[in-house]
Amino acid sequence: MRVVVVGGGVAGLSAAIQLAAEGASVFLVESKDILGGRVRLQDAGDWVLDPGLHLLRRRGPFQQLLRRLRAPRVLGKRFEAAQMFAVGCDSSRTREVLASMRLVGQNAPERLVVPTGGWSSLVGRLILAARDLGVKFLIEQEVKSILLDEDGMVRAVRIAANEVECDAVVLAVSPVFAARLLATASLPTAALDACTEHRVAAIDAALLGKVMRPYSGYFDEASGVLVIDLAMPDRLPERGSVESCTLLHAVCLSKDGEEGLTAIKTFLDSRCAGWRNMVAVRRSSKSVMLHPCAPEERLKGEMYIDNGIALAGTHVITSHILSDAAVDSGRKAAKALMNR
Repeated sequence: MRVVVVGGGVAGLSAAIQLAAEGASVFLVESKDILGGRVRLQDAGDWVLDPGLHLLRRRGPFQQLLRRLRAPRVLGKRFEAAQMFAVGCDSSRTREVLASMRLVGQNAPERLVVPTGGWSSLVGRLILAARDLGVKFLIEQEVKSILLDEDGMVRAVRIAANEVECDAVVLAVSPVFAARLLATASLPTAALDACTEHRVAAIDAALLGKVMRPYSGYFDEASGVLVIDLAMPDRLPERGSVESCTLLHAVCLSKDGEEGLTAIKTFLDSRCAGWRNMVAVRRSSKSVMLHPCAPEERLKGEMYIDNGIALAGTHVITSHILSDAAVDSGRKAAKALMNR
């Protein structure tokens, strides 16, 4: 079976790996100049500074997939969620928000760990595994349309002026882009159109100082600001140590834009005095999509399976959330297409 996977993030890579492992011929198309989606590492000099508050669930689908791929040294230090300082709420509320990255929390997580080598290294392992399984990549190219045959089944996708013949498609992209592609095949998109993005402001910074001690992080109920320290020996330059450096990751879960950045800075100024003077590397993001939809808007990944199309991503219904949902939905999309 020939399958085109649209999207090179965690969901798309997971789908491609599963498909290739089951014998499919896989072609993965990514519109950006790098694989890995929003979690890919940006240059931070000597520091391993992940873009965002990424933690790994010890027995979640992402960790299980990495073990199946025989990725060594996946799990790093346990993140001490119990040492988070709660402002305006209790500690259980803080752990719920940390687990879901939503102000509408859910059950506190099982053990959370900081991935060894940074989150980007885990994505790198997925890329390497996909290549080893024979997945072909097309980077900086965009799928323009999906072409169906007279029976309503996928027959090809259009990339630029070329038609790439295939038997199935995995749409591992945002609801907005998935709807755009499905519309080119005259398929209904109302459920995807109804998805509402949750966008946040974020600051990631490497600090030459320990501004949160003795806490592992903070959560402020009133402002929606969540801050954690992910300092580990493998993420710091040679001159640094866990005892003297901070890898600060902060988001404002209640708003984005300048208003969100201001909320983060105001909170840091009040709780982490002098942090601005300790900055070695800093990135500020006015608006980052944290969730592509609200929990009640998540969709069935197999809703277009009769057309040879499967959906994957955190907007797809699974029993998991965040990166675990991306991995789980990607693998399930692949299995659904292979079993069709």
